[in-house]
Amino acid sequence: MRYLTGKKLSSKGLNKTAVSCLALLLSGFLCRAQPVVEKNVPGPVVTAQSVDRRGDFYLAFTNGTVAKYDTTGRQIVNYSPRRLGQVTLVDPWNPLKTFLFYEEFQSIVILDRFMSPTTEYDLTGKSQSFIRLACPSQDNSFWLVDESYNGLIKFDPIDQKIQSKIPFNASIPVDGKILFIREYQNVLFASLDSGGIVYFDNLGTYQGIIDSPPCDFFCFSKNQLYLTSSGSVFIQDLYSSEKNEISLPDTYLNALLTGHRVVGTKKEGGFDLLR
Repeated sequence: MRYLTGKKLSSKGLNKTAVSCLALLLSGFLCRAQPVVEKNVPGPVVTAQSVDRRGDFYLAFTNGTVAKYDTTGRQIVNYSPRRLGQVTLVDPWNPLKTFLFYEEFQSIVILDRFMSPTTEYDLTGKSQSFIRLACPSQDNSFWLVDESYNGLIKFDPIDQKIQSKIPFNASIPVDGKILFIREYQNVLFASLDSGGIVYFDNLGTYQGIIDSPPCDFFCFSKNQLYLTSSGSVFIQDLYSSEKNEISLPDTYLNALLTGHRVVGTKKEGGFDLLR
């Protein structure tokens, strides 16, 4: 059974490599019964996580801070907001404009490369009710998931206008609640609590669905998508049926790829660097 269903993703513009960092990492993990903990970093529980295009990773904690780490797990810089609140989603793909979404505050904060806030956007009144999720788009607009509106909203923060609304209907197989959204290479991906990741082009036109278990976070490395569910990291090539799985101890909430290592965020707080 093919992992990708619906319309196949176009590989135009994709930066493919013969052997990706993820493939090298996977081969090392599969040679061992259990991953090796290289480094343990204690701390609060992680509420949101992601990786930028350079491989540095970002963790948001329950105490409201957001920290940036290099591929060895060394903290580079951190952000401590004046108004404490838990970050719902962090997207640092462009490390010059790290994106933070706060569901409880209904706001978006943009950080510069020094993790200092440059802009804050108030989303109150920008929808029919309550924004549950938000992520940046490559065209500098924002994708929003409205609590009451059964669909997606594309919002222009400069003009403060809604560019488009994409309702889910019989032609779009969205069955359940959207758990996580992320735009990657001009494609918007959204995971569902019923399982599967639907994807749309940059105009919001439905393209297809990726067969996957339910997940509240996923990430990308080159042409591969990976996610954590039920104690395993599932890895899927976006343009073929190739897929792999890495088993992790039950102590981890989520996993991130950074260089040739895996960052495992722990249920008890902090994270491990695995290889």
